[in-house]
Amino acid sequence: MKVEPTPRVTVVTGPLGAGKTTLLNTWLTQFERGDVAVIVNEFGDVGVDGELLAERAREVVELTGGCVCCATQADLVRALLEMASRPSPPRRVLIETSGAASPASVVRSLTRGPVSRRMGLDGVVTVIDATRTDRVRDSLLCGEQLAYADVVVLTRADVCSPDALRDADALIAARNPVATRAHAARGAVVDPEARTLDALLDARGGDFNAPWVLVRPEAVAHDAGIEAVSLTYEGALDSDRFSAWVEDRVAEIGGRLMRVKGILAVATVPVRVVLQGVGDSVEVSFGAPWGEAAPRSRMVLIGYSLDADGLRAGFAACAADASPMQ
Repeated sequence: MKVEPTPRVTVVTGPLGAGKTTLLNTWLTQFERGDVAVIVNEFGDVGVDGELLAERAREVVELTGGCVCCATQADLVRALLEMASRPSPPRRVLIETSGAASPASVVRSLTRGPVSRRMGLDGVVTVIDATRTDRVRDSLLCGEQLAYADVVVLTRADVCSPDALRDADALIAARNPVATRAHAARGAVVDPEARTLDALLDARGGDFNAPWVLVRPEAVAHDAGIEAVSLTYEGALDSDRFSAWVEDRVAEIGGRLMRVKGILAVATVPVRVVLQGVGDSVEVSFGAPWGEAAPRSRMVLIGYSLDADGLRAGFAACAADASPMQ
């Protein structure tokens, strides 16, 4: 019996008016019509975006009358389970959240509970208007939407001056240094190597995308209460110490974490150990061999009320050549 592949789910989030639906329309043209289903969440009682997307998607499900972070979360779970239970489920599902919604509940629905056993979260794409980056500084909700992202698309790049676009890139890199960034104009990503949705997700790669020098402690405190804490160690970590630290210290702040990424050198492991986490779900995979490169360990945690000094001290104590932790 043929086993259908697990549907891959991509969450597209961002503030109202950032250009999410326009980008989705472009991405839908890159797939066979029968391959992709779309779930659109609109805060009002009457859906509009779904009608715009219906011509190109296999199916469009509109969740209206509330946002998926509260009122319609159960409807979202039901819709996803119904899709997954079909004899021939869609190969891809794109979820466009309301601009008034945090992606937290959507991510939780995809990484925990019955949906997580039927579908796989493929990425969180946050869409930001490059001409309105004041939202990133001033809005707690926009800060959450950005913090969960592993890809950020800056729209309206064509109407930004080069200096303004560089400032927008730097602001995004400071708030979420682990996210891949891309530029879009007139509803399409303009970066040559990321013009399709699949190429954009593939561009995440295994390494940090922002130059590490940009991730300075004084630059990453979020004005809306969210912060990014960068941890570095020029060398290898002891696996037992690191595991104990993650289980004790990091688990303690799990409810306040939105995004975790780490590329670690672990003593006795010849390849890079890659951590990818969204919400309270963390996956471990293995990257390229270190070869002749000097081993180094880097990790970024993004969330609320993080004890940066305590996290840095605990991470440093995981070093393979450090004194045993007390």
